Amino acid sequence: MSDFDEKTHYLTGIARSRRMAIIFVSLALIIGAVGARFQDRGMEVAKDPPSARIDYAATGTATNVRIIYVNDLAYRTEKIGTPPWKFGFRARQGRTLEVQVDNLTQQGTIGCEIRAYGEAIYSVAETSESTITCATIVP
Repeated sequence: MSDFDEKTHYLTGIARSRRMAIIFVSLALIIGAVGARFQDRGMEVAKDPPSARIDYAATGTATNVRIIYVNDLAYRTEKIGTPPWKFGFRARQGRTLEVQVDNLTQQGTIGCEIRAYGEAIYSVAETSESTITCATIVP
């Protein structure tokens, strides 16, 4: 190959590479613009199911009670103390809720209540029984 042919071949290759680069950059810009325009149409962000504000309460005149309840992590938890007692958390629809109140002194009264969305969904009026349970499911 002569110097002239080699130089022509080299320049032709550079020109071809420039044209290909222009084509690829143009395609990338077009695809990017079209993709940005339609991005919101086909993609919905998955949302967590709604949750309710849950409030447990133990009431009464007893001086020593044990409260066993299902906490915000769905574990049974135990507290010993004197009413009134409250515990609040968020829970998803369909979850089991439970509060058990034991009167350890057998004197006085005990009661319990479960509230969701600020309204009572299960309650046991104050009674002289030794153990009561409030149990329901998040509506």
